[in-house]
Amino acid sequence: MADNASFMQLSESIQHLSFLQELPDTPEDEKEALHAHLQDLVSRQESKFDNIIAMLKRCDHFIETLEAEMDEIKAARDAWKKNKDNLVNIIKFAYQQNLIDKTLTGNKYQATIKKSKARLVDNFQEWDDDQIKEYGLIKTTTITRIKDDSIVEVKEEKLADKERLRQDITEEKQDVPPVAQLVPGLAFTYKRRTRLTT
Repeated sequence: MADNASFMQLSESIQHLSFLQELPDTPEDEKEALHAHLQDLVSRQESKFDNIIAMLKRCDHFIETLEAEMDEIKAARDAWKKNKDNLVNIIKFAYQQNLIDKTLTGNKYQATIKKSKARLVDNFQEWDDDQIKEYGLIKTTTITRIKDDSIVEVKEEKLADKERLRQDITEEKQDVPPVAQLVPGLAFTYKRRTRLTT
């Protein structure tokens, strides 16, 4: 039969009985009875503790199993995303090579390719000091303690001023780092066919 007392209740009872057993005015026959009762409580507490650890191990097992499954699901998701991107890039490349039109129609599906905002590739790691000075930004992150406003850490990071760089590339200015470029953007959308062909 399951023990109705909780681990906390048993621990409190053990503490209380231990205190009573140690009192100097407790008669010897009562000390023996308290000791026997205390041994029973300790045995029950040990059993409860084993059950708690068994549940912890079960939790660990389920956590490890689910984390492994999550890793597998994430890897599968990433693989399918990569496959999708590769297939879309094939269609976009064919369009860039003027092999297909911007509106495509199949037996079941139709798709549209549209120009979108160009993507900036700054290649910042290849810039020289003059280019960093002209088109660079310094991002400063300060970590401060709330209690006394003391500064714990200050981090500085150099990065490209993307908005200015994008504008100057568009305006074809001469001092723009040559490794920075705007890559034409294309948006690809598809759905079930609704177009009528003539």
